[in-house]
Amino acid sequence: MALDIGKLTSEGEALLQNFVDKMGLDGAVIATAEGLEMASYFKSDKDADLIAADTASLLSVLTSALENAGSGTLNEMIISADNGSIAIKDLGEDIAFAAIAPKGYKMGGLIVSLKTFTKEIQAF
Repeated sequence: MALDIGKLTSEGEALLQNFVDKMGLDGAVIATAEGLEMASYFKSDKDADLIAADTASLLSVLTSALENAGSGTLNEMIISADNGSIAIKDLGEDIAFAAIAPKGYKMGGLIVSLKTFTKEIQAF
């Protein structure tokens, strides 16, 4: 999938806002492999820079762990916590995507949201 990095950086917030609202999420961020925020949208006050850095770190560590275990490449990861969930996907081209879901959001819905966003960003 060839991403238009310039367009993603300049118009990414609008893309994320539409996606977050449509899917009923709390927010989302697109980050470089170095952890720099490219675009973000959150319904409440969140530190997008920190979430972008954490997203890239998690993606890097788990990609390495899977490679070392011989398990193949990372498709997506979902982390569940007391007050919500986060789903992280490698978009390729050293770009990571994280979707933040509220408490009670169904895991199946989160997986569908990742697949939906992947299709949307391919058409972007």
